Formats: sequence, structure tokens, C-alpha cells
Amino acid sequence: MHFRPRYIVDRSVYTIPDFDEEYQKKIRSYPHSQKAKKLFSCSTARLKALLIQFFPIIGWLPKYNIKKSLIFDIISGISAGTIQVPQGMAFALLASLPPVNGLYSSFFPLLVYFFLGSIHHMVPGTFAVLSIIVGTVVQNEAPLEKFQHFNETLNETVTDNAAMNAYRMRIAGTVTCLTAVIQICLGFVQFGFISIYLSESFIRGFMTAAGLQILISLLKYIFGLTIHAYSGPLAIIYTFIDICKNLPKTNVAALIFAIITGVLLFIVKEINVRFKHKLPFPIPMETILVIVTTAISGGARLPQKFGIDVVGEIPLGLPPPEAPLVNLWGDMIGPAFSLAIVGYVINLAVGRTISARHSYIVNANQEMLALGFGNFFGSFFRIHVICCALSVTLAIEAGGGSSQFASLCVATVVLVILLVLGTYLEPLPKAVLGALIAVNLKNTLMQVTDPYYLWKKSKLDCCVWIVSFLSAFLLGLPYGVAVGVGFSALVVVFQTQFPVPTSLSFNCTPSNLLSCLKSPMQRFKKEIHHHICSCCLSAVNFPLPGSQAKEISGIKIITYCSPLYFANVEFFRKKVIKKSGFDPVKVLLAKKKYLKAVKNEEREIDTRRPSNLCTKQVSLQELVKEVEAETSMDCNNNSVDEAPRISYITVNTPNGLHEGTPKSPADPENVEDPIKLAHPIIDIHTLILDMSGVCFVDLMGIKVLGKMCSNYKKIGVTIYLAGIRDQVYEDIESGGMFDEGWLERSCLFLSVHDAVLYTLAKMSENKQDAAKEKVSDAAAVYVNEDMSSDENDDDVDLEQVMFGTMFDHSVGDHTIL
Repeated sequence: MHFRPRYIVDRSVYTIPDFDEEYQKKIRSYPHSQKAKKLFSCSTARLKALLIQFFPIIGWLPKYNIKKSLIFDIISGISAGTIQVPQGMAFALLASLPPVNGLYSSFFPLLVYFFLGSIHHMVPGTFAVLSIIVGTVVQNEAPLEKFQHFNETLNETVTDNAAMNAYRMRIAGTVTCLTAVIQICLGFVQFGFISIYLSESFIRGFMTAAGLQILISLLKYIFGLTIHAYSGPLAIIYTFIDICKNLPKTNVAALIFAIITGVLLFIVKEINVRFKHKLPFPIPMETILVIVTTAISGGARLPQKFGIDVVGEIPLGLPPPEAPLVNLWGDMIGPAFSLAIVGYVINLAVGRTISARHSYIVNANQEMLALGFGNFFGSFFRIHVICCALSVTLAIEAGGGSSQFASLCVATVVLVILLVLGTYLEPLPKAVLGALIAVNLKNTLMQVTDPYYLWKKSKLDCCVWIVSFLSAFLLGLPYGVAVGVGFSALVVVFQTQFPVPTSLSFNCTPSNLLSCLKSPMQRFKKEIHHHICSCCLSAVNFPLPGSQAKEISGIKIITYCSPLYFANVEFFRKKVIKKSGFDPVKVLLAKKKYLKAVKNEEREIDTRRPSNLCTKQVSLQELVKEVEAETSMDCNNNSVDEAPRISYITVNTPNGLHEGTPKSPADPENVEDPIKLAHPIIDIHTLILDMSGVCFVDLMGIKVLGKMCSNYKKIGVTIYLAGIRDQVYEDIESGGMFDEGWLERSCLFLSVHDAVLYTLAKMSENKQDAAKEKVSDAAAVYVNEDMSSDENDDDVDLEQVMFGTMFDHSVGDHTIL
């Protein structure tokens, strides 16, 4: 710090009754009758809001821009549909179902999600983890031995594959229907918050175990082996042992198909990621490989010559509806609940990440209902449980799709395959589908390095990861969910049950200043929603509590009295945004839109300006009237004045064509950040978080807190943390708060009073410096070329962010919840 304001304390000693009497403490009461009246009241506006909430299509369809968006939705939807077809068929194999089940699962739920989904870029479909869990249920209820009989004529055991596939598909529809009922019930009782109890460490450990199970399950298709299906604890170990024993029986032709397919797909996927901005749309290599390998396999009659296991008959047309076997629900309740929660969490995690990049809001409970009704409708057509089809969703986003019309195009592509082209896919080797899934597991398997990263950051989070991984891998995925969530809860209980006590002396020294200057003023936090002063009344001219309470101009003080960990970190983030009055991510995106419009207008003015004109000054409001209207909707709780302040742009002649033309200063420190000057203007420059009530912070809490500090900083709002305990300081230091650059150590203060005094002194010094340097009222705004941010950076590989290794710092800025 360049300056250190004086901390002076001079006030009377108060007991709580004396303080309440002198400052006329007011007690707020909320009668239950008023709450009930408000809850059950009905009006036209509320009915309209409920309809829009339950049917999001009512909200976005009237605003849909056909000229700008429809062509991109169609192109991206067709391109993504070519990915949906082979992946749906491949994931059906993981569920021990015929490939046509994957096509059904990629079509019917999309029709419902089109009307009920709140994530514009989302495409529902098959997901590997859910397919594995469904496969466990299918093998338990319809084992292979149930459909085998001894044929005396052939003198061998024969399997009735047609009957087995039909019954297994009905079992899949039954567990899907039960999963849908659970999701719908949870959605209607507003139980979407259940996802907060799944910590990031648990989910990453669970996903890594699922990835390894999937890879081991695929080996039998890649090597062309016939392996007995196991179920229950240690099933994957027994499967792996059988695969190793049967390796001498490898089908060489199937292995060659798998190796060539995997290598080519890996290379092209890396090309798609590296050159995503130069390609009009991602190369649909999955579809190309399916077409080529099907043609080679069928044309050369390889299945008959080398005994390659192929997809087989795909019935054309749509299946008739069929009721689920409700009598089997009792045996499926555990896996169904796991499917409901895991599928919802994956869907919500991907949706929140995408929505943050495109500035729209995801309704967590509505997503639970959309998934539930999609699964429920599809269960009558023998689908298996679906959630976000990750690769397909990423293809939609990369292709410029912006609405559910893109997912409707995906469904159209699948429908064409089901009605016309499905019969041509019969010679497709299953080894090719296995290789497609194996390559797509790359990012998931990279998470196996997470424990090394977590051990350095947080040993308890590392233990959660290891327990979740081992329980899911050894006991099975349904049991892994229960064990992982239970252990995560025990970790929180451990941290709250055994806090680290410290002893404090009475002397007013910097080491114990925080504890000895506590004031009864904090009693009024609940009533006025912010601190006034944490330790004195007369040190500075602070306003009084109660009806006389007033906030300091430009400073917002928010207190938080709870541990900051995975279960409440989202609540903490939302409350800080609500109390501050705006969402920093939405404000940043709005400012970027504003500057982009200004830059475009500046370019147009440059082309129209006479060559002898050096500079021209124009009003910002004259250039971007339309953008102002858009940004007022984009900003959350951020009001836009009817008469915004007037600021000006000084447009300079490019490349310094004239000697008298002023150039942008070379030193970037001398140029004020255009993001901070752009519209919308916010009236808060400092946000002080009182952390004295926080007893511990886990790794997920550190990430969210650090990302919040970074986001507010980008729009010119400085965050100070006050009252940090020693244990919390050690947690955030080891968790990478300072190493990642989210926050500087100089932004931590002993008390709220210290932070406020420092802020006021800094404001006074800045005003004096501004007065000396002020030359004219017009502000010259220099628009920088680099206006990228983590929230809207198209270069980020979203799949790597969601399911990749933790060692990449760009990944560490994101959380999947």
C-alpha cells in the first residue's frame, strides 16, 4: 500500500440493551397469513409468468430472428445430427441394448425438450455414464442365460437374440419411466437444489471411475471378444480379468478396424479444436468413418469372411408405444434415483457453462422437469435414460446455433435414418462404434491425474475424490453415488465438528484487533442487509442503524456467516450478486456489446471521413442507441437511467496519416480501460465481503470466490475481504487464490472498518489526482482489440473445461456445478 490511513477508535461501551434502547432497534415481523396469501395469490401477470417458466418456448419464440438465426440453426443442426446418429448407436451398446435403441433415445426426447428446455444450445441424447448404469439394470433383469437354450439339432447352445433385444429394450423403457417419475416429482417440489450436494471433487472422481468402466466395457468390442456379463460389486474387475484371459482369441480384423478408426478420429478431433475458428463447422468425422467402414465391411463381405460382430438389422420406422413393466420398479428404485440425479447434474453443469458464455439464464428446476418429461415420453418408445449429448451440443454451439430449432434439425436427421437409411447401416462393425466412444473418453480419463493436483490444494477434497473413484469403480456406479455423497457430507461434518480454536489477548494489537473491536452494530446486519461499522461509531462520519441507516456512496458491504463449501457456494454467489445489485458477467457482456458497436461505427466513420480530417468527436449516444436498449435487458438488476450521462469518442485517423493526428498512448497504464467506461455505468466501485463468520472454505468455495473477484475486477469493481480467520487464510492460500491471480494479498483487511477507511482514503487520493490531470470534459475512449474473457472465450474447449484435467489453469477457473 502506498498510504496507510489512521485507525482511530473513540466510543462509549455498550451493553446490548443500552445499544438497542439508544438506537431504537426495530423488530420486523412477517405474519404467516401474509406469506400464505402471497404464495397462493393468483393474477394474470403471475399466470403468464408461470406459463413462460413452464414453457420457455413462449418466451423465446416471439423474439426469434428468422433472418439472422434460422440458417445457422439449420446448418449446425444437420451437422450435429450426423454426430448424434453414430454416438447414439454406440452408447446403446454400453447399455447392452441393440443400436436402434440409441436412435430412439436420440429422437423422442428432443420433441419434448423443444417446448420445455431452458438451455437454448442443449441437445438431449445418450450419455456414456448413464448408458453404463442402464446396462447394469438391463443385465440384472434380462441376463443372457435367460434367453439361451440347447439346440439338439445343432448340438450347441443357441441364444434367441430377437427375444432378448425386445425384452431388454422394454426393461430400458421401464427404468427410464421410473427415472422420469422421480425427476418430475423433484422438479415440481422445487428440488433442483439437490445438485448442490454433489461436490466437484465427488463428481470428477465419479466421472473418472465411470470413464474407466466404459473403457473396459468397450474392450470386448474393440478386440472382437465374447465375454460373460457380470453385475454387482467388483463386476468390472471380473470383466477385465475375462478380457485378459481371452486376448488370444482376438478378432484381428475387428481390432484393425478399431485402431484405424480411433487414430483417424483422434487426429480430426484435434484439428477441429485447433482450427475451430477457421472451419465453418466441425468436420463430422464420426459420420464419415461410419459411412466408409460400413461400405468397406458390406462391400467386401468382411463379417462373413472374418466373423466380425456387426450392428445387424435396424428396423425401419418408428416403434409403437408400449407400457412399462411397473411391477419391476421395486427392483430398480436405487439405480433409477442415481440416474435421475446424475443425469440432471451433468445436464445442468453443461447448461450453466454454455449459458454463461451466451448470457442467458438457466432455470434449474425447469431443467429437471424438461428432462423428466422428455424421459417419460420416450420411455413408451423403449428409449434409455438421456441427458445432455455433450459432443452434439458442442457442435451446435460451434456451428452458430442459438435456439432449439437446431435440436429440431438434429431430430430430423435421426428421423431420416430411422425411416429410410437405417437398413444400410447393418454391416457396420461394432468395433468401430467402440472406437468412437473410446476416443471421446480422452478428457474424462485425463482426470485420473486430479489427486496429485488436489493433494497440494486441499487434502480433504483429495480424499473425497479418491473415495468417490474407488467406490464407483469397485462397487458400481449406483453404489458409488451413495458412498461419494455420504463421504462428502462426513467431510463437512468433520470440518464443522472439529474447528481449530485460538486464544486471543485483550491488548489492542494488529494480531487481535479484529476480535477485540467487535461491535453490537452487527446485530443490525439482518435488518439493513449490510454493515455500517464493525467496531466504532465516532471514528468517521458513518450513518446510524435502523431507519437512519445509509450506505456509503460507491461502497457495498456484504456479510456472510456460514462456512463456504460445495453445498452453499452457489447460494453465496447468487446472494452476493443480489446484494450488489448486478451480475458482473452479464454487465461485462453488455459492455463488450457496447464497445463492439462503437468499434463498428468508428470503422464506418473512418471510411466516410474526408482525407484532410484529423479527428472527429461524436456522441456515444448517437452511435449506439440500439445497443443501450439491448444491454438494459442483458444486465441483471442493473437499472439504466432514462437520461444516461453523455460521453464522447475521439476518433483518430488510422496509422497516423497526418502529423497532427493524436495517437493512442503507447503505455497501456495511461489509458483507462474502455470496459470500465462503457455503458452500462455502475455506481459501485468497491465491494467489501465481511468473512469473519466463515470458519472454513473448501476448494470449490475458493474457486467460486476467486472467480467472483476476477469477474468484478474486470468491470472496475474492487473486492476486499475483511475479517478473514487464520484457518480460512491458509485454506485460500493453499487453494490457489493468490497464485491464480484471482485476488491480491493487499485486498485482505483485518476488519470491515479497516477496509472502509482504506477505500475512503483511496477515493480521496484518486479525486485529487483526477483534478490535476483533468484537461477537458470530453473523455477519449480508446477501444482495445483484446476484449476477451473467460466467460465468452470461443477458444476454450468446453469439453476440456467440463471433464478435462485440473492442471490446466483455464480449466481451474470453471466449476461444473
